[in-house]
Amino acid sequence: MTEANTPINQAFAYQAQTEQGHPMSGMIDALDAQSAMQQLQMLRLRVTEIKPTTSRPSAKAMRGDAFIAFNQQLAHLTKAGLPVERGLRLIADDIHSGKLARTISQVAAELEAGTPLAQAFEKYQDKFPSLYGRLIDAGVRSGNLPGVLFSLGRHMDTEQRLRATLWRTLAYPLMVIIGLVLVMLFISIAVIPQIRSVYEGFHLKLPGVTVVLLAVGRAMPYVAAVVIGLIVIMPILWVLLRLARQDRKAIELLVLPIPMVGPVLRFSLVARWLDAARIATDAGMDLPSAIALASDATGSPGITRDGQSMIEVINAGKPLSGAPTRVVPTTVPAAMEFAAGHHDLPTALATLSDMYVRQSDLRMQMIPTTVTPLAVIFIALMVGFVVAGLFAPLLALIQGITGH
Repeated sequence: MTEANTPINQAFAYQAQTEQGHPMSGMIDALDAQSAMQQLQMLRLRVTEIKPTTSRPSAKAMRGDAFIAFNQQLAHLTKAGLPVERGLRLIADDIHSGKLARTISQVAAELEAGTPLAQAFEKYQDKFPSLYGRLIDAGVRSGNLPGVLFSLGRHMDTEQRLRATLWRTLAYPLMVIIGLVLVMLFISIAVIPQIRSVYEGFHLKLPGVTVVLLAVGRAMPYVAAVVIGLIVIMPILWVLLRLARQDRKAIELLVLPIPMVGPVLRFSLVARWLDAARIATDAGMDLPSAIALASDATGSPGITRDGQSMIEVINAGKPLSGAPTRVVPTTVPAAMEFAAGHHDLPTALATLSDMYVRQSDLRMQMIPTTVTPLAVIFIALMVGFVVAGLFAPLLALIQGITGH
């Protein structure tokens, strides 16, 4: 058949129901309506409406709870021994969003066409969290894809709980602080200038605390402009970082140094790295290969650097405990060296992973008990500053008039 006579697929929009009766809508590419109908029936969908369309909305990227649910489903299905492509078809059937179902079905179609698992996910990398394809590849190489997926799920659950904890802890104090800032802005613009004019009439100087409050009030519009600018710029910058695959590096550079928050993510990453290394050593990999695979599975630039340092030390025939690390605690290489010498490395890695999971949870539990009192103290100081700045000139004026 010549190229001119090659059939061209067209897009069809459909409305359908799953076997459980859930409605589903989306798009599918096919030669004609009959072929599109057959493809949908193979996915165990009951089609209620199908028609050609020229609109091609892009699939929504999976993030947050949607991705965690997808990852957990895929992990359970692969653990049950189901082929990945079959598992993806089942997940697509179970998802109510047509766009998400379409994305997953596209990956399944790639696998059915013979595309390697990691490459299939990489092809649709804009619709999954960054480095997910690399993690899938690491799971395949370790021979334990479900274990790697479950490890990722635990890490992402930790991140979700950390975000929820920070929001619960900081939401109310932030609202109070914003209210105080607005009050300070109003006072510095509408109230204190009136008091200043009275003072000038009596040839008195404003108290120092009031002068400072006035200066802070004058600076507030500029601060607000900077904050609004950051709110506008940060999403754009984040998209650019994701496209350049530098988002993980940016997170580690900005978040890991933050007190209380950084250690939670750091220990979670280390636990995930140790868990992946355990899976690799259980599969019979040598230690350098296991370290390299675990670094790929975490997708952490910092841990990847630490892993490379450990591999270089091992290849040079030096003690692993001497490897320089920045994200991975120095006790980890020493413990790995000791366990490897006693032929008990997988057990030691599992124990270390559990320990750092508990450390991460404990640090997370400390955030509300530490941050809430600090926030209350900060709010009290701000309130005291506003009250002092407002009433100090009145008291000084009364004393100046009465002569006391």
